[in-house]
Amino acid sequence: MTTKRARTITTINGKRVSNAKARVSVFDNSLLYAEGLFETFLACDNRVLYLKLHLDRLYKGAAVIDLKPPVGRRQLTEWMRKTLEAHPDRINKLRLTMTSGEAERWTGVPGKPQVILSAAPHTLPLQPFRVQVSDWRVDQDSKFRRIKTISYAVHAAALKRAKIEGFDDALMLNKKRQVAEITTANIFWCHRGRIYTPPITAGCLEGVTRQVVMREARKLGLRIIEKNESLDRLVEADEIFLSSSLKLVLGISEISYGRRRFFFEPGEITHTLAKHIRHLSRI
Repeated sequence: MTTKRARTITTINGKRVSNAKARVSVFDNSLLYAEGLFETFLACDNRVLYLKLHLDRLYKGAAVIDLKPPVGRRQLTEWMRKTLEAHPDRINKLRLTMTSGEAERWTGVPGKPQVILSAAPHTLPLQPFRVQVSDWRVDQDSKFRRIKTISYAVHAAALKRAKIEGFDDALMLNKKRQVAEITTANIFWCHRGRIYTPPITAGCLEGVTRQVVMREARKLGLRIIEKNESLDRLVEADEIFLSSSLKLVLGISEISYGRRRFFFEPGEITHTLAKHIRHLSRI
């Protein structure tokens, strides 16, 4: 008799639980008020890529929303290692969710934050993405755009609409109608050999892979500039690509906005960075 391999391995506060028992309280503030944080990691051979950068962002976010992590970095890293080691696949995506605990106003006593870790197999996408410009806008002035909170309703709605209409993802503009980000990634574009990306003040998340791409591009002698850009200027680019933990570097082949469609071919810069970052990540 053969046994079915587990697709997802989950631990809560370091203890493995079955998917059927992976639960948090209905009174947790993360459910009631979307008060919590998350990180999504790429792991290979039980090695979490760019772990320090991810944890720096996580603990920075905790300080912003006054959430006291239940454990320190060392213990959290150990929980991550054990979760990954329990999964048989070589390449995994690892989701960390840190809730803020049960709400005192409902339970009478404040609950402890929960750390939920889920590992699942992952295949890096190879085909360029087709993206749709969302009608939703991000608030470039909100300090919560600088951290990764679980309050992701706008991005989730934009991504869902894009998927329904046959696209891979959605492009978000800010309230000034400047390019901000892809719902699950940061965006870059190239013009006359230079690379551009929106500044953090445009309302984009300070992505971990974004930081790596900017650092490595400069090491390769490529000029990279943070710049606010309109959609009309973006679609004049020579090539466009995105970066994220679960995609690394991936070209964009199409941007759709209403009845307007713009097509692109991943060029030399995209190919160079994609190959370099993948090699650097030892995937």
